[in-house]
Amino acid sequence: MAVTDHDTRFAYLDLLRRDLTRYGSDELVPVGLYRLGRPLFNTRNLMLVRKRPFNKQARDLGLDWPADALTMIGMQRLTSLQNCVETVLEEDVPGDLVECGVWRGGASILMRAVLAAHGDEKRTVWLCDSFEGVPPPDTVNYKADKGIRLHRHARILGVPQEHVKANFERYGLLDDQVRFLPGWFKDTL
Repeated sequence: MAVTDHDTRFAYLDLLRRDLTRYGSDELVPVGLYRLGRPLFNTRNLMLVRKRPFNKQARDLGLDWPADALTMIGMQRLTSLQNCVETVLEEDVPGDLVECGVWRGGASILMRAVLAAHGDEKRTVWLCDSFEGVPPPDTVNYKADKGIRLHRHARILGVPQEHVKANFERYGLLDDQVRFLPGWFKDTL
């Protein structure tokens, strides 16, 4: 049986999607006893964790965010993103690719990997993000912002640009075809 370029690309990109989402892996979740936000015991750099079993449906739909995953969009949306990029390549649609709000960079890593797997050397993947989290809600100008408090989760949602770059490097995909546009969307887009 001969292995084709298509088979190799499929296997590479499937494996990458599984790794970016930690698909099939149980998750180790920190647990502990806290009082007023501080640990009750000095753990000396040790962490107590419990295992949360893999939930296929949640991971497929992006309903869980594994602590060490590089994307929160889930397997179905990653597969759809891959199909969209491959359609752009097959139909020779002009232009670059962009992700607005990149978190840890997983979706952008996949886009860059699709370009690499198909030998595209002319397109750039742009990553647009504040790399600080999300801005506070503006309820004066946007009534839909009422009750949204995502800005309070900057420690989780605000991933520094250097960490995202390191994630690209981990997969051997940080090169001249990856560009960063840091800043708030209101100032950069």
